[in-house]
Amino acid sequence: MVPPAVTAEAPDAAWGELGADEKRERLLDVATAVFTEQGLEAPMPRIAAAAGIGIGSFYRSYGSKEDLVAALLVRQLGLLREEVSAAGKQADAWTAIESSVRRIAERQATNKLLSGALGLTSERRDVLVAVGELSLAWQELIDRAREDGTLRTDATVKDLRYLFAAARAADEVEPGGRERVLELMLGALRR
Repeated sequence: MVPPAVTAEAPDAAWGELGADEKRERLLDVATAVFTEQGLEAPMPRIAAAAGIGIGSFYRSYGSKEDLVAALLVRQLGLLREEVSAAGKQADAWTAIESSVRRIAERQATNKLLSGALGLTSERRDVLVAVGELSLAWQELIDRAREDGTLRTDATVKDLRYLFAAARAADEVEPGGRERVLELMLGALRR
């Protein structure tokens, strides 16, 4: 999930007045903006400058770039989990799956941060835990749709991962190609 638009400008509150968690959150917000604009290759001094702090202050909050990227990913995966869990409260499980998949695929098309961050940090324990929690939320929704008879009985969370990867790849072949892939793959999952 892409967080709300964030500017890379230094926020108003003085850095020294913030608690440790607030500092980390500010850096996550600023890093999201910088990485979205410049890619994950953006240097840490750029993020520190955008946050209005020195590089030493940055490294006291996040010991490495990998730590920062992992924290961003864990936060975004948590937001996705919340979205999927909220969708699971809808009466029609298939509609919840379909609308969630379409919204998430659309966001992924406009923001490559999530997939890039996953590629860099996928073996970290905190990332694996966040991926697992998101998978459980999807699994609950899949189970409901199976019980309703609207989803193939052999459908899995991994199928949804394949669907998202195929949608991203289709957009690389032809802009907007994800729409066709979503139609085909969602149609194949529906019972």
